[in-house]
Amino acid sequence: MKKILNALFLTLLAVFTFSSCSDVPAPYDILGEGDVPGLTGDGTKENPYSIEAAQQKQDGTIAWVQGYIVGTVENYEDPSGSAKFAAPFTAKNNLLIAASATETNVKNCVCVQLSSGTELYSKLNLAENATNLGHILAIQGSLEKFYGFPGVKSTTAATLDGKDVGGSGETDPDNPLGLDDSNPVNSFSATFDDAVNNNDYLLANWYNVAVAGGRRWQGKIFNNTDKYIQATSYNASGSNFECWFVTPAFKVDEIADKTVSFKCAVYNYATAAANSNLEVYFLKLVNGKMESSKLTIDGMPTTDNTWVPLEAKLDSYAGQTGFVGFKYTSTSSTEALSYRLDDIQAGKGQGGGETPGEGTELLTNGGFENWADGYPTGWKSASTASSATLEQSTDKRSGASSVLVKGDPQSNKRLGSTEMTLKAGTYTFSAYLKAATAGSTASAALGYVPIGDDGVIGGNDYKYGDYANDLTNADWVVKSYTFTLLEQKKICLLVMNSKKPGGNLLVDDASLKTTDGGIVDGGGVDPEPDPELDPYESNIAMPTTSDSKVDFYYNCTVNEFASLKLGKNGVAGTWTSDALGTVKTKLSFYSVAWSGKNGTSLTVEIVGGGTFEGGEASKTVSLIANTGFSGSGTAFTIVPVTDTDYHEYTLIGITANS
Repeated sequence: MKKILNALFLTLLAVFTFSSCSDVPAPYDILGEGDVPGLTGDGTKENPYSIEAAQQKQDGTIAWVQGYIVGTVENYEDPSGSAKFAAPFTAKNNLLIAASATETNVKNCVCVQLSSGTELYSKLNLAENATNLGHILAIQGSLEKFYGFPGVKSTTAATLDGKDVGGSGETDPDNPLGLDDSNPVNSFSATFDDAVNNNDYLLANWYNVAVAGGRRWQGKIFNNTDKYIQATSYNASGSNFECWFVTPAFKVDEIADKTVSFKCAVYNYATAAANSNLEVYFLKLVNGKMESSKLTIDGMPTTDNTWVPLEAKLDSYAGQTGFVGFKYTSTSSTEALSYRLDDIQAGKGQGGGETPGEGTELLTNGGFENWADGYPTGWKSASTASSATLEQSTDKRSGASSVLVKGDPQSNKRLGSTEMTLKAGTYTFSAYLKAATAGSTASAALGYVPIGDDGVIGGNDYKYGDYANDLTNADWVVKSYTFTLLEQKKICLLVMNSKKPGGNLLVDDASLKTTDGGIVDGGGVDPEPDPELDPYESNIAMPTTSDSKVDFYYNCTVNEFASLKLGKNGVAGTWTSDALGTVKTKLSFYSVAWSGKNGTSLTVEIVGGGTFEGGEASKTVSLIANTGFSGSGTAFTIVPVTDTDYHEYTLIGITANS
């Protein structure tokens, strides 16, 4: 039996923050001002390009540009209309510079990008440093468009009124990445849980350096919780790109297994593999000069959006101090292959070796022995915390059963506990984990999420510990996560089955212990209300194949979220979901028409029992064409997402067969 007909779930989310600038004394002459035509200045720190020269040379060159700080672009959706030239300012990720301190025409400006987390961002944004307005800024970055204007992106160094801000910007030819091995570590990890979408990723003692092309490794976010970094030259200016992401210095003999493990994925491999590449190197400094040795990495990914666990073995570098560097190169900005990294850590990345907490046990069905209505008792959240399909399994560590948490290579899935209110205190949540099938692997993380008074979870509220990676079916591995609540709080415990690789996961003998806290009110939440979804995450299974011959539906991604494309070349498309399997009270989805196709309509029909509120069995939606719809094949982008793209209906009398 089947359920919702023609439901188009376009799962999108774009989050942007903005910036500006710092302080300046008396103005002085700008180099090259008034010298037209042609380039004025040579782009060096000593002789930076003028505003006019920078406007002309938008080719991805890394260079210095000088001008007066005059304002910001306050709204990326309306760059020209939101340009602001007087305080107060709210944008923090950009500022406008011009040849005149009194300029108020955005067309005469260069738009400068400030990356969150950098010293340039904190010292030069006008929202927090309004007195910088009118002062002279020389700044180094990639000359390429930003918000549609001539711009300076991926900025790395600056001077404000002639004084250095955020470093000198000069590169040592013997040490082009600026490496420092004076304080080596014996362990390190980068899970990118603090990544900001589309912002250069910065982490203390790590290195993120653009050698050519101006592009650095940037944070990416999928489904609000899945964070990683990505290097790509797509849509950049220029034709030669090289950027590095490098670990802290370490002593090879002191890191676990003399191995650095990481996960890697690619996008657009089929069309761009010849143009882009990722290589991994062991780097070291010899008398201040960087030396590099390419490492052999077996099994680099060749299938789009499939995460592969990999290892860099360093046995041959025993006794040395060095770094592991990930080098991305590309020769195209149109047919560009994107590389993604996650969970970089010293050692082989195996979970386990941890001890469950001490103190009072708070869970009553941590062994998953008792089940009702397809769920282990105490393990069904009424919020969005529970997103996985569960099964009772006889492959157990103890007792009679464990819980199988089904995986999905497209999105993370969560086993969530029933809501509980905990006192202020410190808690240790632990569980035993392993892959559900021989020959397969799984990856998981333990955590929790606070629940608001209205039952809603914020997209950034999920808290997780380190991953247990490369889990196999051979052995149970114990993983623990300790967290502290400073005040009484309602939470759900979480076991997240990562989409990397998305295999089925077994969980058994879960425990929550504390020596200074306790449960104020366990459970008590009505399990019947229809759970709200994480923003733009579907709880109706999207198709994983396409039917381009009969029903004309196509599985695809929009803004990297699982989506559905209906119809082709004027031919109507039809898709019918599987039966949902439980009572539902609301249907919501995003849908748009292709650019220029305002005559498009979408019909949503309920079959197998139930109606929409009002008694109708179907609804017809007149779709609005999205002018920002772009892409081809199976990957598309929509900018911006608007309120008119969202549709929501109340459902009456829905059955498990609907």
